[in-house]
Amino acid sequence: MVSAMPAMRGLVKSAAGAARFRLTGRRVPLAVTLVLTHRCNTSCGPCGVPLQPRGELEAAEWLELIDQLARLGTTRLVITGGEPLLRPDLAAIVARCAEHGMWTVLETSGHDLPDRIGELGGLGRVMIPLHGPRAVHDAMVEPGAFDRGVAAVEAARSAGIRVGTVTLLARSTLSSVDWVLDFAEQHGAEAAFQLVAMRGWVASRGARREVADDDELRRALRGLLEARMAGRPVAMSEKLLRSMLSWPDLAVPFSDVDHEDLRCMAGQTFCTVGADGVVSGCLPQSSGTMNVRDHGFDAAFAGLRDGSCRSCTDTACAEANFLYNLNTPVVLELARAGLRSRLRGEA
Repeated sequence: MVSAMPAMRGLVKSAAGAARFRLTGRRVPLAVTLVLTHRCNTSCGPCGVPLQPRGELEAAEWLELIDQLARLGTTRLVITGGEPLLRPDLAAIVARCAEHGMWTVLETSGHDLPDRIGELGGLGRVMIPLHGPRAVHDAMVEPGAFDRGVAAVEAARSAGIRVGTVTLLARSTLSSVDWVLDFAEQHGAEAAFQLVAMRGWVASRGARREVADDDELRRALRGLLEARMAGRPVAMSEKLLRSMLSWPDLAVPFSDVDHEDLRCMAGQTFCTVGADGVVSGCLPQSSGTMNVRDHGFDAAFAGLRDGSCRSCTDTACAEANFLYNLNTPVVLELARAGLRSRLRGEA
């Protein structure tokens, strides 16, 4: 069973690193997303990642990068794609992260996870898309995707790895939010929700067809806030949900002004390394220009410049921004979640 201690240690180190950044202005990559590949073996309608094929770093380059990130103070790694399970060296990459005590999250469709779960014991969490019951999910992805996703959830839980689901708040999925929460409760998972990406490299040309009406989205967000306050397994902080509800226009997910205390920390305390080694501030924008292969991570990270947006509604980025801005309710909420994990015997 995976220990919850790396997550707790990571939270303490993240808060300390964020405090040092606030005092000194020295950038430190506390959380890093690794996009191992753009290749994918599923066809999610709103996703544009596989439509933009890119070269990929070799296994040795990823391992060297992970060693360097550990020396720089990285506490959290998210491994994503495309489909990371298409990389035969994924097990070696996960093992190297575990050697450094990093809290490591794998984002995967789960297509091949049951066959490879035995190789991935160092993971802290697996995130698997789930957009609703079989008919809804398969319509969003492809026939058979629902059954493969459920099998992946069960395989991860059987291996003692914590599981989260990811659901798009989209036109065709809003009616399934309660179903997803029921599924999460039944399978010991936590359910994260995110808006449809409408621009940037992660969005497909057809993504806009899935964008829900603003009023419908706000009703769904209010329902998630009520569910979160009632103790249901919503993997979004109350602060984030309230922030999204106060966002001026949910059809415009990026803002060039600060929203509440949601000041962007991308490129300062977190960043993304693309499949080809290009370092960017965040996954939704991916606007970096320097490559770790040609310039080294230090130079590429130091060379990041503030983007045109200063706040956004991307779930992962917004939560990171609250944490690294040392928002007290979010820090306390994460600490309580870690304590609950330990009391449940996950430590």
